[in-house]
Amino acid sequence: MRILLVDDDSAVIQALLTVLKSLPGHEIRVGLSGHKALENAASMGGVDLLISDVVMEPMDGFSLRDELRVTNPNLRTIFISGYDLSDYPEQTAGHQLLAKPVDASTLIAAIEAEAAPRAAIPVAKAVPVATAVAPVVAAPPVQSVPRAVAAAPGPAAAPTVTAGARVTLPGAAPTAQPQVRAVPVAPRNGGAPESENDVPATLQFQMSDGKLDPNSESLIGQTIGAYQILSELGEGRWGRVYAGVQLSINRPVGLKVLDKSRQKDPTAKARFIADARAKAHVQHPSILSVYEAGESEGRIFYAHEFVDGQNLGELQASGQTLDELTALKIMRTVTEGLLYLSTHTIPHTTLTASSIYLGVDGNARLANLATEYAEANLTPEHQIQVLGRAMLGVLPAAQTLNPGLRALLGRMVQSGSNAVTAYGALLQGLKALEPKVVPVEAAKISAQDRAAIAAVEAARRQQKKSLWLTVGSMTATLLVVALVIYFYIFKSNERFLEAQVAIPAGQYIVGAGEKVTLDAFWIDKYEVTIGQYARFLAYLDQHPTAETDYNHPRQPRHLSHRPPNWDIYYGRAKTGKPVRSVPIDLNSPMLEVTWWDAYAYAKWLGRELPTEAQWEAAARGSKGLLFPWGDESDPARANTGADHNAIDPAKKGEVDGFNFWNAVDKMKADKSEFGVIGMAGNVSEWTATWTPDNRFPVVKGGNFTSPDARVDRRMTPADPKAEGVDPSKVEDFIGFRTISKTPPK
Repeated sequence: MRILLVDDDSAVIQALLTVLKSLPGHEIRVGLSGHKALENAASMGGVDLLISDVVMEPMDGFSLRDELRVTNPNLRTIFISGYDLSDYPEQTAGHQLLAKPVDASTLIAAIEAEAAPRAAIPVAKAVPVATAVAPVVAAPPVQSVPRAVAAAPGPAAAPTVTAGARVTLPGAAPTAQPQVRAVPVAPRNGGAPESENDVPATLQFQMSDGKLDPNSESLIGQTIGAYQILSELGEGRWGRVYAGVQLSINRPVGLKVLDKSRQKDPTAKARFIADARAKAHVQHPSILSVYEAGESEGRIFYAHEFVDGQNLGELQASGQTLDELTALKIMRTVTEGLLYLSTHTIPHTTLTASSIYLGVDGNARLANLATEYAEANLTPEHQIQVLGRAMLGVLPAAQTLNPGLRALLGRMVQSGSNAVTAYGALLQGLKALEPKVVPVEAAKISAQDRAAIAAVEAARRQQKKSLWLTVGSMTATLLVVALVIYFYIFKSNERFLEAQVAIPAGQYIVGAGEKVTLDAFWIDKYEVTIGQYARFLAYLDQHPTAETDYNHPRQPRHLSHRPPNWDIYYGRAKTGKPVRSVPIDLNSPMLEVTWWDAYAYAKWLGRELPTEAQWEAAARGSKGLLFPWGDESDPARANTGADHNAIDPAKKGEVDGFNFWNAVDKMKADKSEFGVIGMAGNVSEWTATWTPDNRFPVVKGGNFTSPDARVDRRMTPADPKAEGVDPSKVEDFIGFRTISKTPPK
């Protein structure tokens, strides 16, 4: 089955691709936008299943589906979204709707359901969307000489190429489509094609019988493998770089051809092939894809994704400058790409201004810097400095910039304690500077159009009524609007839950019965909530340079403290709307936090995480009880997995009243001798104690997925011998609380 995955968030694409890779027998391609998705759909010869976000700009998921149905009448669609789509029954009828974040089992089940045979879906008319979108055809014509990075003057204009046609350039004899046979090159790792433009899982070398003059210095007008060469772009590390078109699907490409003088050098040839292979295994939407490599009449080459635009080096040379919003987009794209290379330990060459592209569509891309062997040990600090200098070269004078952007760029290019030296910290600083835009819900404009038409008709009728009725109606409308604004903007569902409870000094029973002596301390009465953690992130947004002040010394440098699905959880919690059909508000426990996040939050408050002994003392009390309320289990007193794991859906939440998490102050029966709430259930909690091998922090307490509510046990991960949990792991059933050594103010 041909699957097209579309989402404008590269992190979501990477997460879902991991799931799709586990399903054999499917051809998978992705897109960060509707227009890119249409292009990839054409190149793969059609689509059987579309998995798409709904809220995207400028083309939303509904419009993308309708465009694809024109040429794929049997298309099946799964929509994913973090927003409530109940207002769009017409657009979602007959389709599965998955709420973000999508877990693996849910996605796999949805795909299996779509794989079942059924009748063809009738072609639907396009739905109007918020931003006017020009019609997009499956295979747009390719310019004779595409505007590209480092475009060199070429010959007279070539004719427009139509899908499947040959190109005849002035002075060049017509060339036949070459016959190709594939010779596989062993990859370093397998997997389905999954990059934005179909990175092949195994890099194939092609042997062509097409006519190619091996003695010609210039290849312009000739066919090499499956590609017609249109113009020369410049000189690269291995040889000349050309712009061309893949004739079979009319796709613009860049072609790198090994220099003729090096083709007889076995070492150079092997390095070129290894370089192409390394690039083909890079799978990230921000980085240019390599399609295939080949040899034609002794010419060694590989084809890669083509960018219609310019690189930053060209922009600077021409004296052009960028606006701040475009600069932020470029910096974020490049940083995400570099972070991917770093976290996947992919050897790569150094960043340069000419390896950062800005397309005519306004989207930024990073050149594929991967290589078989890195020439130097490139640190994030060095790469960030290069990026900073490149951006300063294409921005207006520093004194005219936004103060926040000016300060961030200054920290990027400098060295020392105040410098930005980690990709995660740079991303955090960029996010703080990005405009806070509330996404427009999909198909909103269609509803607004209908409302506008109705309003016009109502206005005409209203003109026949008396003035006092008009004034009265307007006054009532203003009052309703004012009440709505007050309710949704100024009124918060958050309760004050920041109290701490005193735990007196003394001797306490912990673990399997050992006794420990503890000094007095104060512990949070409730687990840390979403609303409380939001204030921590808001502070970091306002002070992007302060994040490193709260990081643990061992924290991986690429991590930030914004959880992966924060925007979804927090957005739904603020409005009191459910997420994954589960009630959530600002009083719900903070979910999906790493140990590093919990540590940083506690330090920001001037507090600490409780040790395992302190946590047990607060939960077990002076008598060392097995449960906060006594030594007898009572599933109804705590939010545990006693009913979450029920096979019958109707019985989920029947025992304790909650299927998933609950607001931290709801289970008042889950209360210890000292008055601490929720230590036997709801979410398990990070502690300051690590395992003896210093590899994993200890997690204490029951949670809504576990039937065991004993507070003397540790949460056991997949490896029971570990007795702890990976500090970088995030789960929706692990939260935390903090302690203080001094009385709260």
